[in-house]
Amino acid sequence: MKRLIFLLVGVLLCAWSAEGQLLRMGARIGIGTGAYDFESLSIDGGTLEPAGDRVGGYQAALMLRLSIPTFIYIQPELQFSQRDYIFGLKFPSEPKEYKTLRTYRLDVPVLVGFKFGSVRLFGGPVWRIGSKEYVRGVGDTPFEVIFNNNDIAATAGAGVEFDGLLVEVRYTGYLDQTSSMVKVASSRHKVGVTHDGTVQINFGLLF
Repeated sequence: MKRLIFLLVGVLLCAWSAEGQLLRMGARIGIGTGAYDFESLSIDGGTLEPAGDRVGGYQAALMLRLSIPTFIYIQPELQFSQRDYIFGLKFPSEPKEYKTLRTYRLDVPVLVGFKFGSVRLFGGPVWRIGSKEYVRGVGDTPFEVIFNNNDIAATAGAGVEFDGLLVEVRYTGYLDQTSSMVKVASSRHKVGVTHDGTVQINFGLLF
């Protein structure tokens, strides 16, 4: 086991010091905007529906890039992001309540990219490994949303790089219809999500 560990460390060090830097590390930060839509749901005589078209957020990530060969690379990332969702809850003869759900998520994108000079094209799966939600809004009705962390998204994008500085645009969305569990007061209901995607603009550094 010790020999295997030393061998792996040696390979990484060789890749790090090799001409053209086969192995590079980096970080990125950026802003995003997301669209979230689901089928309106009847709940205890009321109606739950999406109430926001697009809501902004931000993200930050650590990156590890392995080039094999020089024009193809594999880039796993560890991304932390914040994003809001807005829900409308309406009961007869009562004012409509708006609930803002603020989410904090930890995702693992694994990208395969192609390099054409300073231009990069990339794509790959995104695994959500954890999330935390906080509800804010008008009205006294208890409200909670539980996202399914087993859903896998896909991302694709393009960017440019100059001397380790990068600017990129990427879109992340779910390939299949996803579902979430909504808890209103003491009842639970399954929500069929028809669209859940984000557009990101990122700025980063590779070294």
